[in-house]
Amino acid sequence: MNETVLKGLMASRDATDEIRIWVPGCATGEEAYTIAILLREAMDTRRPRPKIHIFGTDLDERAIAKARVGHYRKPIAGLSAERLERWFTVDGDGYCVAPEIREMCVFSAHSVIKHPPFSKLDLVSCRNLLIYLDAPMQDRVIRTFHYALKPGGKLFLGLSESVSRATKLFGTCDKRHRIFERRDVLTPSLPPFSAGHRTAERAAVDTGRLATDEQMDKDVRRIMEKHSPPYLLLDRANKIVRFSGGAAGPYLEPSPGPASFALLDILRKSLRPAAREVLQQVRSAGEPVRRDEVPIRIDGKPRLVSIVAERLAASGPESDYVVLALHDAGPGHARAKAGDDGAKSTEDLHALEQELRTTRTQLQSTIDELETTNEEMKSSNEEYQSVNEELQSSNEELETAKEEMQSVNEELQTINGEIGSKNEQLTLLNSDLSNFLESTEIATLFLDQGLRVRRFTRGVNEVFHLRDADIGRPITEIVNLLDYRELQRDVKAVLRNLSTVERQVAVEGAKTTYTLRIRPYRTVANVIDGVVMTFVDITGRQAADEAMRISEAKFRMLFDVIDEGFCTMEKIDTRPGAPSDYRYLSANPGLVKQSGVTDIVGKTIQEVAPNESQGWCDIYDKVWETGEPVRFEREFISQGRFLGVYAFRFDEAGQRRLGTIFLDISDRRRHEDQQELLLKEMDHRIKNLFAVTGSIVSLSVRSAKSPKDMAETIQGRLRAMAASHDLVRPRGMFSGVAATKTSLAEILETILRPHVGASDVEGSVRVLTSGPAVTVSGDAVTSLSMVLHELATNATKYGALSAPGGRVEILWEIRKQRLELTWTEHGGPRIDGPPEHKGFGTMLARNSIAGQLDGQIRHDWNSAGLVVHLSVASERLAPPMVEARQDTP
Repeated sequence: MNETVLKGLMASRDATDEIRIWVPGCATGEEAYTIAILLREAMDTRRPRPKIHIFGTDLDERAIAKARVGHYRKPIAGLSAERLERWFTVDGDGYCVAPEIREMCVFSAHSVIKHPPFSKLDLVSCRNLLIYLDAPMQDRVIRTFHYALKPGGKLFLGLSESVSRATKLFGTCDKRHRIFERRDVLTPSLPPFSAGHRTAERAAVDTGRLATDEQMDKDVRRIMEKHSPPYLLLDRANKIVRFSGGAAGPYLEPSPGPASFALLDILRKSLRPAAREVLQQVRSAGEPVRRDEVPIRIDGKPRLVSIVAERLAASGPESDYVVLALHDAGPGHARAKAGDDGAKSTEDLHALEQELRTTRTQLQSTIDELETTNEEMKSSNEEYQSVNEELQSSNEELETAKEEMQSVNEELQTINGEIGSKNEQLTLLNSDLSNFLESTEIATLFLDQGLRVRRFTRGVNEVFHLRDADIGRPITEIVNLLDYRELQRDVKAVLRNLSTVERQVAVEGAKTTYTLRIRPYRTVANVIDGVVMTFVDITGRQAADEAMRISEAKFRMLFDVIDEGFCTMEKIDTRPGAPSDYRYLSANPGLVKQSGVTDIVGKTIQEVAPNESQGWCDIYDKVWETGEPVRFEREFISQGRFLGVYAFRFDEAGQRRLGTIFLDISDRRRHEDQQELLLKEMDHRIKNLFAVTGSIVSLSVRSAKSPKDMAETIQGRLRAMAASHDLVRPRGMFSGVAATKTSLAEILETILRPHVGASDVEGSVRVLTSGPAVTVSGDAVTSLSMVLHELATNATKYGALSAPGGRVEILWEIRKQRLELTWTEHGGPRIDGPPEHKGFGTMLARNSIAGQLDGQIRHDWNSAGLVVHLSVASERLAPPMVEARQDTP
């Protein structure tokens, strides 16, 4: 429409012309404002510009009220960002139409059916209104639009609407987009309008009576349909409009292909020639026509059918509806079976001859009808020309004057309604403005360009001695209480530079301080017409700022002197799927002492400690999202410390922040770990003590010859076990006694003595040791004794020393500055593989060898017995390393 209609209207008009557009059924005004925007954009390249009036009407007064306001909620679909920015202003949660667009539109409550239309219109845009009206009402509205448009005016309808029923009134401009052009006709097209309330009441009574009559007719038809022949209702093109019911089925035989309601496509072929002839005769003569005994075959049986056609008078002369009835006249003449093929051929020949005769008759009738129609048209044209010459001058002038008066009156009513609505809006805006100024409790003073008082609020009386009678007086003539001599100079500077001046001014003799802002006063047309002075009392705010400054100084001192580390952070945006990260905003000196990191302000966690795990940020994320503070302990790997952390979320200047307090707990964690290790070792040794004691008793019972001998053996072995425990106890840990120097053979003898005697009951050797003399001193005694004690205990509980006849072979040598010791068990229980779980003793022995003696220990779980390989660095053992070799059984 913009390309076809609107730009063409703009191109053909100048400044003295007027473009008039009517949008009936405009609802809340979107369509009217859209047309106004398109016209306004077309005016950008047009000089001079014509006047534009767009009339938007609707039955719903609430919709009209909303259209007048021109306010629409976000988002507005279908508008580009450029048009939205140019033609709309943001207002709260929606947009308001720009004033220059609003002034082009006039909205009023109006009925396109009951009320007289507007006149001399260039365009009527009525989209998706006609589809809600029945056919007679659509014709009435179309005639109304034809009257309202000036010659050559355009009609814009919806995609589902058309003027096919009024082609004499409108021609097609753009069929695809439903744009039509007004055609000139000789007869007036304006339909009659409602005469008032009484006419409506009579119409209601007539309608009720008509509804009752229609119901009676329906009941009669329903009864008669049981006894009447089947019929078809046909239009002018011989298309079926209505069926009588299922009784017509035997006479129908649809042709293959697309579905069609054309009678000659759906009727049985044997009936088509006769039906075509009957229809031609009834349309040409206008009288009922009957054709009897037309032969057909139904279900293979011959039947005779009578065809009756009669014009439907109630449909009017133009519609030309015809009722075609099919009456069963009984069975046809039977033919012998042997002659069926010949009879069928004869029947087809008769049908073709009948169709030929019908076609000839129809052609002749058409020729006669065409000649008659031409004669009638010539006669009608002569009569119309004569009548037109006689009545045109008088009737047209009177009719035009009447219609113009009605249209002018309607426009005046519309304009009055618009003015009344604007007055109400203006009164409401004034009330809102007055209440707004008073509710802000801000002293406001309005001055014109001559520095004369235009308006003021009550709060100004605390600064200027103003009364209502002072409106119009220069502000320089009014006494004020301010210690401010540059008032007149600053006001003139604002008017000259169109800038804003802000000052802090005080009342003389009082402890009151104001912030004075002087701004230019701009009208809706963006014209400077004075200044606006506002006085904001900041006395309380200044006192609060001072108190806040003192408080901030105290907290800053506390921030700097506390021993705990404290810092604030903000979460930074990372790419999707990447780990989260935080940036340090501030940190106190205690953070360096507690965490060991320096110069972190402005850096992220990944930059300060890139090797730390994501677990830190995961905890911070939880606090950031939930707002719940968290206290936790975590190892700070990059600095080798354990930190106790308290993280919490807070707001600073409207921004979310994260605060953390750090405390170095490394010493405490080491003490706790050492204490836990001692407790586990004590528990392990007590369990081993009971197990070994049981083994000692069992071994002594087997080898003792008498109870006294058994008691002495048990006591001796328990004393030996106590001596072995002295070796595995850490030296100087509680008693302060330093470890003494000893040899590897003595350590083995002391540790193994409680578990075996010199021989078992049969006199065989249970333990064989062999190797060079190796001196061990210091912490190496405790570490090596702990490992050997663990091996001896496990051998007594589960290995070779737990079975009679089992034995242990211990061999060692010095190779490449390392002590290589092999512990081999024989004759013990069968070993099926390494144990599923490693015990505490095994873990303790492995850590002791690796951490304190720089050695390795390896277990070979052979089925015949356990083999343990022990390798220790020689520098961890006290020299001399090698003495005379000795073998000890």
